Amino acid sequence: MLRFYYGVMGSSKTAQLLMQRYNYQQLGLRVALVKPAIDTRAGAHMVYSRVGLQAQAELVLENGHSAREQLLWLAARNATSEFEYVFIDEAQFLSPQQVQELADMSDRLDIFCYGLKTDFQGNFFPGSAALLRLAEEIHEVPGGLCWCGAKATMNTRIDRDGRVIKTGEQVLIDNHQEIRYIGLCYKHWREGLSHA
Repeated sequence: MLRFYYGVMGSSKTAQLLMQRYNYQQLGLRVALVKPAIDTRAGAHMVYSRVGLQAQAELVLENGHSAREQLLWLAARNATSEFEYVFIDEAQFLSPQQVQELADMSDRLDIFCYGLKTDFQGNFFPGSAALLRLAEEIHEVPGGLCWCGAKATMNTRIDRDGRVIKTGEQVLIDNHQEIRYIGLCYKHWREGLSHA
């Protein structure tokens, strides 16, 4: 089954993914941790949560790589027939073709994709749009709050001075120096207010 868990920045998506993966591993289940290559915030192979949890990804998917072929290669490399469970962080960065391949494999694998639904302009990421079309289960990861205390529904790019940025390329990785991302309620995102 293909599942998509989405939430805004700061909703602890990656922390939940890593905790769920750990629990499955403790039961002796065969698990693969996957991330897209574009996510380099904590290193090429590291899946990292802002709350401090981290783990090494077994597979890093380049944009043009076949998800199916890469998972089969990983299973062969580890001398297992195939993984039972696949956990994918930052799934919004998957290509629509990779999501299609995952959907086609989901009759024999349980695949858990965690990521953002929309970008800093409120537009779908191509990978998220494909997941919203093809996932058999879709769940919102709750918990993201705006600075005003309201539910955060918008992913927001801000500069080092806290100014809301609404133009630019869709993918710009958070470097905690020039830009970073926060969750805002729709009202404060629309007004461009990142703090009181």
